[in-house]
Amino acid sequence: MTPTKYPSIQEALDTAIQAVEGGDIQRGEAALSWVLSKDPDNAVAWIWLACCAPDDTAREACYRRVSAIQGG
Repeated sequence: MTPTKYPSIQEALDTAIQAVEGGDIQRGEAALSWVLSKDPDNAVAWIWLACCAPDDTAREACYRRVSAIQGG
């Protein structure tokens, strides 16, 4: 299976947000993973990935990454 490619990070992020807001967590997580593969310090993507996290531990890891990116 070939990974989905997006024309831009912003388009992938927009797709991810729409998917998560619409309840399609799997699609949102896939788009966010693509964004983070291209831009690992994208704090917005990490915040939305926290919404896809299966448990509190994974969610907290996402928020810690955001904090580190923002210098906190």
